[in-house]
Parts: sequence; structure tokens; C-alpha cells
Amino acid sequence: MMRCVWSPVVVVMFCLTFFKVQAQDIHFSQYNQQPLFLNPAFAGVNGCDYRVAATYRSQWAGLGRFNTVAASADMAILKKTKKSNYGGIGISFFNDRAGDLSFSTTQANIHLSYTVLLNNKGTQTLTTGLVGGVGQRSIDFSKITTDSQFGDMGFDPTAATGENFANNRKLYADVGAGMLWSYTHKKNTNVYMGVAITHVNQPNLSFFDDRTEKLYMKATIHGGAYFKMSRMTQLMPSFMYLNQGPHNQLNVGALVKMRLSSIPSNTTAFYVGGYYRLQDAIILAARFDISGFNIGVSYDLNVSKLTKATKLNGGPEISLIYSGCLKNKKSNAVFCPVM
Repeated sequence: MMRCVWSPVVVVMFCLTFFKVQAQDIHFSQYNQQPLFLNPAFAGVNGCDYRVAATYRSQWAGLGRFNTVAASADMAILKKTKKSNYGGIGISFFNDRAGDLSFSTTQANIHLSYTVLLNNKGTQTLTTGLVGGVGQRSIDFSKITTDSQFGDMGFDPTAATGENFANNRKLYADVGAGMLWSYTHKKNTNVYMGVAITHVNQPNLSFFDDRTEKLYMKATIHGGAYFKMSRMTQLMPSFMYLNQGPHNQLNVGALVKMRLSSIPSNTTAFYVGGYYRLQDAIILAARFDISGFNIGVSYDLNVSKLTKATKLNGGPEISLIYSGCLKNKKSNAVFCPVM
């Protein structure tokens, strides 16, 4: 049995990360800024033809290194007109690195979707999506410090740890599915709801051949709306609920969008608002739209049981989305969720 001699905080964070959080997914405070991770049905569902997104998140900087990088790209396919059914395809990637042992999760996915228009105007749609991917979990056992490395002369980092680990990497396959409903009443009024089930196959993530540590299946329910408040401002409330094994998470909040130009063709806008992650964090958020780019920033104020250790510090997060139409295909713009 390994006996670690780290500080109490590091021990707690290692145990939390390795033994408990291993059954949970990564999460983003700006969950709408990574739509393919929220629901595979979002593949190809955007204002026109294609979308590229990237997110960087860091948290609990005072307790160790906890960083997540995610990227995705998706586009609509088989879209003949803005009033016809169409498909979508996308790819996504993320890497999450936690703690001093570089406990790392890396995964790449392929997303497929198909959108059916529920009325002749194309203002109400239903999309189904599938996702499949390959992931790898790894840990750097060379960074472990044990009591066998301490002697009469103190700590010797070159001494053997006295531990023998057969594997430090684990490959796994992963599959999931989702559905998304969207209704646009008017140009400035939109409502959407979605549900997704991921890790349907519950892959085994154990580093030991004789043990089973399944990744819990995850259920996601999410939704949002877009309402006109005045000629230059819109309200964008949204929520996300996650259930994964014994773990639950609820995010609720809203952004206020303020257009910076009264010219209809000028989409430059600024967003400000916040979210609450139940019993965990208050999230302050802002975004900026310009020339097809959407740039988002947020910061978590920790209000969980880790507050004393983190001193309210949570996690900064930066996101970037670029959306656009292929050359001479602006007529392909469709009604879709405004997030």
C-alpha cells in the first residue's frame, strides 16, 4: 500500500482527483461556448455553415495544477435551402490535466447529427445526434513521493519509491447520443431544449487489469431562450443539469446582450451576466461579438467546502468561437438556438 508524505492539502486533492473525480467528466462554466461537449446534437446546428470553438480553463491554482483545454469544429452538410432538412458533422478534442501527478485525460470524438424541420417556415426543428470517440487516461507515477525515500539524511528523490505499477495509461472507447428542439417565434425570440446521454458503454478506466472502475453514464438536460428587451438589448437565460452516477450539477443564469450598433448588418455586441453552480461557485461572465468572432471570459468564485483552502479562488476560463458561411452561401442561414 502506497504511503504518501505530501502535505495534507496535496493528499486531499490527490485522493479527490484520483479516487472520486475519476468517475466525473470535465465541465465548463461557459457551457454554451462548447456546444458539442454539451450535446452531440449541436453538430452543424449554427447560424450558417460552420463553427470553430476553443476553451481554456484553469482552477484551484493555489492547490496544484488543474487545467483543461478543449477544441471543436463542426459544419452543416446536405443543406439545400434554409427550409430543408440537413445534416451535421463535427470533431472535438479535450485534454484535462489535474494535480502534481499529471493525472491526464485526453479524448477525441466524431459527431454526427440530422435536423428535421417541423414546420414549413423552418422556425421549429428537431435534431438527433450521435458521438463516438477514443480516450486515454494517464498518470505520472514517477512524481510520487513515499516514505521509503526518507532516511537518516532526509529526503532522497533518487531513492526507489518501493512501489510497482503495471500500467500508467488506459485506452478506452466512448459513445453517446442527444436530441435538441428549437423554436424561433420571431427573429428576436428563440427557445430551445436538449437532452443527451453520454458514456453509454461505461468504459473501464482502471489502470489495473484485475479491477473495474467504470466511467459513469452521464445524463444532461439543458435549455435556454433569447428574448428582446429593447431595440438594442436582449436577455439570454439558460440552464444545465447533469447527473453522473452519485454526482449532480445544476447551473442557472443569464446574460444580457447589448448591441453596439443600430445598423442591422453590424452584429458587434457586448454581453454581461453570471451563473450559479449549485453549492459550488458563483460565475461572473462576459462576452464580445465582432466580425464572426465570439470571445468569452468567466471567473468562478468558489463557495463550496473548499472555500477555506481556495480563499474563494475558483477558475478563470477563456473561450473563442468563430462562425461563418461558405463563399456565396449566405442564403443557407437558418433559424437555430441563440446561445
